[in-house]
Amino acid sequence: MTSANTLKTGGQIASLTSARFFAALAVALSHFTALGFLHLPAFFLKFVDGGRSAVTFFFVLSGFVLAYNYYEPATRLNTSRFYLARFARVYPVLLLSLLLSATVTAYVVAGHHDNLMAQWYAIKDHKWLSLGASLLAQLLLLTGWFPLAAINQPWNGPAWSISCEAFFYAVFPSLLMRFGATSNRRMLMTCLAAWCLQGAWILAVIRFLPANRAGFVVYQFPLTHFPEFMMGVGAALYYLRAKAIGESLHRRGIALIAGALIVLACIAVSGLPMPAFFFEAPVFTALILGLAQLERPVLGVLNRRPLVLLGEASFSLYLIHVPLAHWAQIAGLPGRNGWIALVFAIVMSIVVFTRFEQPMRRRILRGIRTVRLEPAGRARVATDA
Repeated sequence: MTSANTLKTGGQIASLTSARFFAALAVALSHFTALGFLHLPAFFLKFVDGGRSAVTFFFVLSGFVLAYNYYEPATRLNTSRFYLARFARVYPVLLLSLLLSATVTAYVVAGHHDNLMAQWYAIKDHKWLSLGASLLAQLLLLTGWFPLAAINQPWNGPAWSISCEAFFYAVFPSLLMRFGATSNRRMLMTCLAAWCLQGAWILAVIRFLPANRAGFVVYQFPLTHFPEFMMGVGAALYYLRAKAIGESLHRRGIALIAGALIVLACIAVSGLPMPAFFFEAPVFTALILGLAQLERPVLGVLNRRPLVLLGEASFSLYLIHVPLAHWAQIAGLPGRNGWIALVFAIVMSIVVFTRFEQPMRRRILRGIRTVRLEPAGRARVATDA
């Protein structure tokens, strides 16, 4: 049966694509609140953990999407083609966001705004060394490996997650091969063990590292988030195997979605200790798997083309909203009108997606258009963030 989540245009699993917009919006809302543009209630900020929970959702979804798109039983992934596709997906928008951030940095440096340099970039001294090291780390997709505020925060702070994605891409072919050769039961146990090790690692980091280092290692270090990516890969392989043998998945999808939403609501009101993303990662996995398994319209709004377009533009929104917010502050936009800057960032993300991100991706891949980057005959999920 053809899934109702699959739009005829582009062959995307619409519910997963649309869900990406809500995750990117949660990040933007958190950052705009931190910058003084919005005044959201404390319980919301705690639930999304300053936007970090939404990034975990992206990591799980990334694993699901990649495995869904690239897994073929008894077929070895062509790594060179895979890495080229990932480069075309990520790098153009990353460079554009760094260009936007460079204009902000130029304003701060040229105007000797040391207060903004400290507030936005956490730089108080050794300005040029910090700016140079941070820019190099972002260009090389290594930001998350350095637990230093003066390297993580300058230029475009949210780009730290791209360094995690780059690490996931590097190990994905090996992970896909190993998971593809094992049973669902063993795959589940492996993911469960990885999640438990993640919890033990987080506790050890908090216990033994200084507070100013522990936060970065817990929230931004690529190895910390790898189990989330693993969960997404495992969920996709389970889904593909169940679908291949003709199992009816719709009711399971509804049950998973309902259960995940209930658990997320319980987490929101329970006051669990930070980091929230650790407790939410398995729940996000269930939610993503449930959305993929729907075979008839249930959450119809997620299939609407405008929302799907916002989901497609979510990667652009994620990478451009902070430099745009900085320029809004520089322009003196009153805090009570912060929603104007947010709406502008969302509109600009659509412009960037349609006028820059998509054309640049096609241009990079044009030289290998005879190469089959996606498995033929399978609906393509809008690619990961």
